[in-house]
Amino acid sequence: MAAIGYFVVSHESDRLPHASNEPDPLAAERTAVSDFTIQSIDGEVFKLAEHRGKVVLVSFWSSECTTCVVELPAFSELLKRYKKEGLEILSINLDPSDQIVKEVWAKGKFPFEAYYDPTHSVAKIFGVETVPSGLVIDRQGRMAFNSFGANDWLAPETARLIEDLLLEQ
Repeated sequence: MAAIGYFVVSHESDRLPHASNEPDPLAAERTAVSDFTIQSIDGEVFKLAEHRGKVVLVSFWSSECTTCVVELPAFSELLKRYKKEGLEILSINLDPSDQIVKEVWAKGKFPFEAYYDPTHSVAKIFGVETVPSGLVIDRQGRMAFNSFGANDWLAPETARLIEDLLLEQ
């Protein structure tokens, strides 16, 4: 009996703290996301297909949107918590000029790249019409969650969603 108790305790400690105990029964119904490529303000290229096997949180934002800028440090915290487990942050700015983006990035010193979509071509793929907008793509490249408008990315409910996705194979 003690051996069983030890197994349960040691097995549970490997789980992420907010994760649910059951797999998502609707995971098979998630829609595949079309592949896209986008360039960062520093010239780095992100191609979604090259990030399969990772959970990708995509944030669409504008420097004129106060709520958007306030969300950026939350993404830094999420990356700090979950990078080892396979989370990636894809921050996509929709401003008409990249100069303001560069200024915001220099002030924030964020641990992820700022990508730039001045023509909104990637935003159109996801039907983004307002900022902030965020979405989470699972390890299989399928849409798992989207939020058009502000979201508390550090709330326990959101942590549970992200942790559940990180535990999926």
